[in-house]
Amino acid sequence: MIRKAVTHDIELILSIVRDAQLALRDLGIDQWQDGYPSREVIESDIHNDIGYLLCNESNEAIGYAAIVLSGEEAYDQIAEHMWHTPSEYVVVHRLCVSASHRRMGAAIHLMQHATAIARSKNIHAFRIDTHRGNVRMLTMLKKLGFAYVGIIHYASGERLAFDLNLDKSKTI
Repeated sequence: MIRKAVTHDIELILSIVRDAQLALRDLGIDQWQDGYPSREVIESDIHNDIGYLLCNESNEAIGYAAIVLSGEEAYDQIAEHMWHTPSEYVVVHRLCVSASHRRMGAAIHLMQHATAIARSKNIHAFRIDTHRGNVRMLTMLKKLGFAYVGIIHYASGERLAFDLNLDKSKTI
């Protein structure tokens, strides 16, 4: 079950985030090693109604994502003609899964939920970015049919940007 995150979920979400931070550290990459995403970021997600919590059949919180329909300013670094998708899109940030539930499809469930939200709003594009060393995320994006678009820069470093045309996708 996926539901909107609420304030009393913050500690659960931060626990999932910590698991993800450790996993990224173990991959030897610096993504999320600077305190991001912080409590304030998660609180902002909840306040802005973009935080989603994935729970298993026992109602245990196992995954989190921010699903955004208002765009991502950093994506303006890539010329619009480079994207394979329309300019209105869904983007997922802060996608993370608890250590005990990785490699079981939880992240894909969150991605599918983002797709369902987009389609319900007549949005036909999905854009996302990740660190070049995040092999788990890169593998999932390839599996789902996302296409590489280019490089964007955040204060925390360079990220690879991808997109997917939801009208043409048969995977998500």
